[in-house]
Amino acid sequence: MASRSKGFVFPPAEQIQRDLQAGVVVAAFTLVLSLSFSSLIFSGGLALASAQGVLIALITAVITGVIVTWRSSYSAVMAIPQDRIAPILAVMAAEIAAALPASAGADLKARVVMAAIAITSIGTGLVLYLVGRFRLGNVFRFIPYPVIGGFLAGSGWMLARGSFRVMADFQLGVDTVGRLLEWDVIAKSAPGIAFGTALFITLRRLRKPALMPTLLVAVVVVFYLVLLATGTSIESARLAGWLPVPPGEGGIHGELWSPRMITELSATPLLKVAGIAGTVLLTALISILLNTSGLELVVHEEIDINRELRAAGIGNLASGLLGGMPGFNSLSLSRLAFDLGARTRLTGTVAAGLCLAALIAGPSSLAFLPKFVPGGLLFYLGLGFLFDWGYAAWFRLPKADYAVVILILCVIGGAGYLAGVASGIVAAICLFIHNYSQVGVVTRTHTGTDRQSNVERPLVHQRVLRDHGSETQVLRLHGFIFFGTSARILDQIRRLATDAQLPKLRFFVLDFRQVSGIDSSATLSLARARQLAEKQGFTLCFSHVPPEVRRQLNRAGFESETDEAYRFFPDLDHAHEWCEEQTLSEHRDEIDDKLDIRSQLEAIWSKPACVAKLMTYLDRVTFEPGMHLIRQGDPADALYFLESGEVTTRLELGNGQTQRLRRQSGGTVLGELGLFLGVPRTASVVVELPSVAYRLSASSLAEMKRTDPEVAGEFYEFLVRYMAERIVNCNRTIRALAE
Repeated sequence: MASRSKGFVFPPAEQIQRDLQAGVVVAAFTLVLSLSFSSLIFSGGLALASAQGVLIALITAVITGVIVTWRSSYSAVMAIPQDRIAPILAVMAAEIAAALPASAGADLKARVVMAAIAITSIGTGLVLYLVGRFRLGNVFRFIPYPVIGGFLAGSGWMLARGSFRVMADFQLGVDTVGRLLEWDVIAKSAPGIAFGTALFITLRRLRKPALMPTLLVAVVVVFYLVLLATGTSIESARLAGWLPVPPGEGGIHGELWSPRMITELSATPLLKVAGIAGTVLLTALISILLNTSGLELVVHEEIDINRELRAAGIGNLASGLLGGMPGFNSLSLSRLAFDLGARTRLTGTVAAGLCLAALIAGPSSLAFLPKFVPGGLLFYLGLGFLFDWGYAAWFRLPKADYAVVILILCVIGGAGYLAGVASGIVAAICLFIHNYSQVGVVTRTHTGTDRQSNVERPLVHQRVLRDHGSETQVLRLHGFIFFGTSARILDQIRRLATDAQLPKLRFFVLDFRQVSGIDSSATLSLARARQLAEKQGFTLCFSHVPPEVRRQLNRAGFESETDEAYRFFPDLDHAHEWCEEQTLSEHRDEIDDKLDIRSQLEAIWSKPACVAKLMTYLDRVTFEPGMHLIRQGDPADALYFLESGEVTTRLELGNGQTQRLRRQSGGTVLGELGLFLGVPRTASVVVELPSVAYRLSASSLAEMKRTDPEVAGEFYEFLVRYMAERIVNCNRTIRALAE
């Protein structure tokens, strides 16, 4: 059982032992990484300052490690100098060294590099903290995944290429690739490549955390055994380039950075360095997001991304003030610690404490570590990124996304990080536009036959509307309509309007209810659709147009609500209703209107003689506009045959609000469901125009069933056919909505 004292929970002894072991392993790994990053950043003409590079990395490991460990939302997180940042800092160091005058010594160049790294750390820390403070971490989750993958692949290439600088003082590039065949380069880089490859294969297959320190120790032992067997002294090995320059010979060991040193750079190089620093910031943001998401999957624990950003921000601010490089939580080492059983903040504290001990003692002992060891470690890290994103990504990414990854990798390899990231973002945007343009903005298409308005009409009118419903075409749109999709809408309108095999188009309805916006290209396409409507003689109908879209259409010439070529409607139902009215007016010759209810029923009853008897059971009633023919909640004691006029069925929602369900005109039946089901009225029927109706009460219906069963049978047969027509229309509507 864990004990508690003054609010602090002490873990069990077994847990403390696992945390201590994990902390020692992480510290050893961090020390080797620090030497690797130092050798990568301070290489070539800056090699004499490599000891200062180790100190910079160790400062980060101590300061950032402690702060992130104790401020993170996950207890066993490990924060160290980052392998994704080191290659970018190496590019920065090379740019600074090349920009300074040839007369500037290694001491001055190193000091300017130190100042640039420290300022980059401070700036990165400030931005990370602000992003976390204002809880903006989730915003950066929208960075395209292929861009992230390409960036990581490019980081792998930079790490692998940097390993040659560490091992053989050789800058690998297109113009220097021939030097790989030189014996001196082969001799000094081959052991590191073999060591890095062995690490990669062994750790990928066996996944044993203890293998890493074991292999590191074994390689160093073998190196010194070879020196002993060949009689080569340590000094001779150092002169031959197998061992690094001893610390202190660079002349700047232990000195703090000075902000004024950055003024040694002129305007153009300073701008380039600032751009590289921006890349560091972007990399840190992306990496923290990726590492946090990946760690959540590993430890099965939810981690607060904004809290991690704040912790990393404070850590980088503190270490930057002391000259440290950017650092943050490490997915690989956090997973390593988790696999070793670490579960508390003790692991990160122990790892930072051991790095502090190495910082106080100085990196002198690391001068006896062969160059190919940190170089091989860099090659191993780079090989891992290249394998995951240059090879394995082929099998898990869409081919277009994979092409973006390879594009970024190639551009980073040939032109650097900034150009690679820029080209990747442009490629991802183009890919997004292409993919989004392939997504149909038309959610549903139907005709006036498939779906009708909520106006309930006589059976003869419904049949006319079904016969000529294909003259009305409806497109229901969704999403944002832009230049990649608007042309497809115009093409569909043109095809339906000009296809000689289709019925003549009279109405084309565009429903904008689910449209979030349109761009200027979409506005132009709709203006061209209006011109097509004028030429072909159909009406373009817009329904449920958002206010912002309406303002854009106004500027494109759609100022009025109605025109010969177009009309606007508040919703799709009103658009359908208007199209139906125009269709019925156009095909009036097909409608045999009967003014009185008796004539209307005789035209559709199988036994017209029964209608006269039915009329004896009906009571004629008249209504003026505003009156209630049926009131919601009342007992259902009758049904109505509406002879003439117009009524609206409304659902009363309370607070004086109502919702229109349907409109009915002469020749329709009202209130039949409530009468037969014996339930209170579920909606109100309000008279819109002077109306005449015939009322069949429940008592009259019972008397008709008793005294005139033949009339009652004919009445029920009529209602069955009437309601069957309703069901057919509803099924068409449902099918149209489901397709």
